[in-house]
Amino acid sequence: MILSSFKTYVKYDLKRTDKDTELVQAYNDSILAVALKMSHGAYKYTSYVPTVSGQPDYRLPTTIMHLIHPIKLLEGTASGDSGWQLEHITKEEYDELEPNPFRTNPDTKADPVKYTVYSGSILPWPIPDDATHLLEINWTKAPTDQSADADTPALPDHWREVLKQMTLYRLNQGIGLYQEAQYWRSMYEDTGGNPTGLYADLLAIEKDKEGRAIRQVKSNLL
Repeated sequence: MILSSFKTYVKYDLKRTDKDTELVQAYNDSILAVALKMSHGAYKYTSYVPTVSGQPDYRLPTTIMHLIHPIKLLEGTASGDSGWQLEHITKEEYDELEPNPFRTNPDTKADPVKYTVYSGSILPWPIPDDATHLLEINWTKAPTDQSADADTPALPDHWREVLKQMTLYRLNQGIGLYQEAQYWRSMYEDTGGNPTGLYADLLAIEKDKEGRAIRQVKSNLL
């Protein structure tokens, strides 16, 4: 559903026409809330980060929401090149293996077999010893804000009712109509913030798709 149609859809229940700016903001916040709950297929990416000999850290994308473990190391870009999954370890475990990764000449350079994530970066271990390998990461990207009337969210159209409920909750909360806001919130989650009703059903459907390894992956080189 394009943005202009969604605004009309929400205003039917809002009974006001003077809150377009607030409506769009509440809509974008609702889409983000769903994306945080669910690594939705339309937001998935697979990216390939070239290693650099002696470089200990590799920045994650600034728009990342979920990093889907494990990370893999590929030996090159050719179709015949092999690769392997890296073992995900804690920062404490990494520090025991590599107490000073940023020294000028690290002496533990080799093909990585482990990694940790810290301060927005991947830290492979051992520190890579060449520039021909790739770190393969699967991740989900933060949704793009809807702004133009013709904009369409990545979420399929069957999410429109839940997104309307979420949007109306946020709108009424902002206006100060707290009882009305709680009415709309009760349509999709309980007081503890747990999804209910159609929202819970849609999340379960998406989880089932993931369990069956159905993917919508977009490839890009970071």
